[in-house]
Amino acid sequence: MNKKIYAGLMSLGIATTFWACGSGDIVKFDLEGSDGIMIVQTDPEDITGLATSAITRESCPECFVGAVVSSSSVAPKPRSSSSIFIPTFSSVVQQSSSSFEINLSSSSSFIYDPGSSSSRPPYKEVSSSSVAPSNTGGGTCAPLEPIVDQGKPVVWKYTVGGIVKTTDMLSAQLKWSTPGGSPEALDGKGAKFMSDTVLYATSGQHTATLILATSKGSFSINCDPVQVNGAKITGCKCTSASKSVDFTATPDVSWSVSGCTTGAGLTLSYEWDGVPGDTSYTKNFTAANEGYVPKLMVKNNDNTVIEVKTCPAVKITDGPEYQITTTQGAGAIDLPKGTSAVVVNVNNDGYVFCKIDRVKANSSTGAFSGTINKVPISGQDYKEVQVIAGGIPVGTTLMFDIDVPLTCGVR
Repeated sequence: MNKKIYAGLMSLGIATTFWACGSGDIVKFDLEGSDGIMIVQTDPEDITGLATSAITRESCPECFVGAVVSSSSVAPKPRSSSSIFIPTFSSVVQQSSSSFEINLSSSSSFIYDPGSSSSRPPYKEVSSSSVAPSNTGGGTCAPLEPIVDQGKPVVWKYTVGGIVKTTDMLSAQLKWSTPGGSPEALDGKGAKFMSDTVLYATSGQHTATLILATSKGSFSINCDPVQVNGAKITGCKCTSASKSVDFTATPDVSWSVSGCTTGAGLTLSYEWDGVPGDTSYTKNFTAANEGYVPKLMVKNNDNTVIEVKTCPAVKITDGPEYQITTTQGAGAIDLPKGTSAVVVNVNNDGYVFCKIDRVKANSSTGAFSGTINKVPISGQDYKEVQVIAGGIPVGTTLMFDIDVPLTCGVR
């Protein structure tokens, strides 16, 4: 349970009135007749986490009943340890020509300023929270969606991290700053302020900043930006003439985009894999890749950015890749000795056959041996094996490893 300490001019040696206001409270009465009383509220688990507020006759009438007057510069001793709580002061008073300072702890103090014109007691807090916040170790924030259309709300979300835990958010103070948005600021306490919903009237990139104050410290967090799109871009289609390329023979693979449209009078620009370009893109490959897809971004000069996700994947092989497109003899392909990749692009019953040309193979017996996806296919002149029961799915790649050149196909 939080403890409340009500302190005031008693530390300055001025006649002061006090009440016990519930368990763990000391209250100072304002002798000038003001309705305001200063409150110092502390978290029992973190004595340095101080915050100030004011209590009035309206908000706490019982605090202004049953006064006990003391002219001592030190608070009277409590009659019961359960009724009041007196803090230990690291140093009672420091005085300058214009103010008095009461030090409550090594990291927090309150300054009495006699020049204040406010009806509330003229105290100012000086604490560790006034130190410039850290920009690391306090978590991250980002928009829920990195790209949104204009007129759609942007939701900024804070995610705990570093030394800040989820439980710290129950008492955390969060202050959002979202320039150009509506609203431009949001300030509140507790987990419900871990997100901020904002509307932007202008397209383009927008940023946000979160000031987070917790018992673990204060943090200034720069959020990832959000892209608010203006006029829409539609109709983009990305294609490639290649499905499979042997980079040892043809290292270059090309893609192109067409059909993009946008608002009247606006121009389009293109970016492939992070590099500005035009409607076509060529990439040079030096290693195999199961299916490379370039990242294509299309922009207009109304600050709209979209990602085109229709670019087809191209398989890059280290060596030739063969395809079987028909069954039986018409679909047979000549394979060299050694390892070959064969793509089956025809419906079949799952059987693969191979036969030998004795002249091409320079074989007097017609014997051959090898494997197809590790299934043995050894024989003489002709042999077939079932590689996959029920049929080999279209697009399946079969790996052949044979000791002599063979002609193979599916049925």
